[in-house]
Amino acid sequence: MTPDEFQQAWQADSAQTRVIIDADLLREEVQRDQRQFNTMISYRDFGEVGVAIVMIPIWFVMGYMLDLPWAWYLSVPVFLWIAGFMLLYRRRHQPEPDESEGPLLQQCVQRSLAEVEQQIWLLKNILWWYLLPPTLSITAFFAQISWQSRGGGWAPALLFFVLLEGFVLALYGWIYVLNQRVVREQLLPRREELQKLRTSLEQETTDEGINGQIALPNLPFPGKIPPAPCASPVQLIVGLVLFLAIILLLFFFIYQAKHWDSGSSQHFPKRAPFAAVRWEDSQPEVKVNDQWYRLIALDGIPAEEMITFSKETFGDKWQKRFEEDLVELMSRMGHPPGSTVTLEVQLLSSNEKETLKEVRMTVANRAAIWLAAQARERDAAGE
Repeated sequence: MTPDEFQQAWQADSAQTRVIIDADLLREEVQRDQRQFNTMISYRDFGEVGVAIVMIPIWFVMGYMLDLPWAWYLSVPVFLWIAGFMLLYRRRHQPEPDESEGPLLQQCVQRSLAEVEQQIWLLKNILWWYLLPPTLSITAFFAQISWQSRGGGWAPALLFFVLLEGFVLALYGWIYVLNQRVVREQLLPRREELQKLRTSLEQETTDEGINGQIALPNLPFPGKIPPAPCASPVQLIVGLVLFLAIILLLFFFIYQAKHWDSGSSQHFPKRAPFAAVRWEDSQPEVKVNDQWYRLIALDGIPAEEMITFSKETFGDKWQKRFEEDLVELMSRMGHPPGSTVTLEVQLLSSNEKETLKEVRMTVANRAAIWLAAQARERDAAGE
């Protein structure tokens, strides 16, 4: 025989090769892989739902303690949406016992293929149901904070918004890319293997009751995909506890940063009843509800008396401390303000006086005043 004839004979013999395996062993392998995959997905979904539910009370506490604006609470319906969507999706796609006729092995493969298809759909559409809702709520919060801080100038407020929004978009963009990578490198190859196995089973005649063996011409288990890691319930609970501890620790640092006065051993809330302050000689003019007024008194304390006390207590920094540390100033005078104050003001366009009652002392107002002061210092340094 010539070399070509040897090659043709070898190819003809290879085309007729069949891999004979035990049907029970193959079914057990498919079922084991299916259980491992379902366990990983269940732990992931449980973690996402648990984190979303835990974040709701934390969000309310942080909003109340830090006196954050109303846009902060837009994230609460987002947490409810994520938890509800995941629970509803899992309920609607809960695998049911397959009562159709056919080999048990083929039913297992079909169910595994359906579950993989569901996860591919979830991760491919993660932008719409998981990433976009919190992006919109967080963007609204940043936009409101930036809008309230515009008293210091539009440029610093816009820069503040762009930096925060850029960080959020970069973070969520990374999450999206990571999930699409999982689809490409894990789920799509897994689906391809299961489709090959299903096709092979449909082409072969299986008689498990007689010999319990299956002949597969294209056995699709090349071992390309490593087994999916699965966390145990103990590890999941520990992870959730650590996550909660990190959130509480972050809240503690934020709270301390907003209430700590570096010049004394006491804690004073960083709040203000007006969004901006400017000076006409030594007379403060304040901005309340987008309207400028001349400040006459605050909670019955004349503005002149507050200015005099600030000069005597803080020296050259009396203006800065009056603007940025109003709570401390009034507390040192023996008149600590509450969550709301009464302002006696005078319109700049006339001598008409007004009394503004229950004006809220907010962190956002104080932040706007601080940003305006920073902008003035940068402008002065540039000159």
